[in-house]
Amino acid sequence: MERRIIHLNIADFSVAVERLLDTSLRDKPLIIAAPSPRAVVFDMSDEAYGDGVRKGMLLNMARHRCRSARVLPPRPEHYRKALNRCLEHALHYTPLVERSSGTGHIYLDVTGTHRLFGPAPDIGWRLRNSLRRDLGLDPIWSVGSNKLVAKVASRLVKPRGEYIVGGGEEMPFLAPLP
Repeated sequence: MERRIIHLNIADFSVAVERLLDTSLRDKPLIIAAPSPRAVVFDMSDEAYGDGVRKGMLLNMARHRCRSARVLPPRPEHYRKALNRCLEHALHYTPLVERSSGTGHIYLDVTGTHRLFGPAPDIGWRLRNSLRRDLGLDPIWSVGSNKLVAKVASRLVKPRGEYIVGGGEEMPFLAPLP
């Protein structure tokens, strides 16, 4: 039986959660960083990214590059709760769910569940729609034969979209990538 792995990636997860908690932050540059003298960027919005802010960058440099950004401290308890809510949705489709270090990445092994829930792309669509409707989060999703292929596929459509790599298409899919 051909393996089918769905990778959900909620881009800029902590920013997405902060924007759910405070809607006035939508469409504004946002940087998540701990308040300390040598603080580094934990996460940033697409707007801040466009101004040159990167994860791991010193906060002073990030503020220089994106002067209009609002800076918030990380609130891991809120991110954990939001990720757990996402996991509840995913567990409806398979017990084989793995989160990746609490950063908004979730892998689902839906191999063999097609009789119950349909093909993997249908599960991806339904899961995305339920997360959008119930939680206000809009994940990128992809389907591949393993976690690596699924993760790479989701990186190609960031910040929005989906990508499906069919069985046997892994080598042609990966070959042109650096």
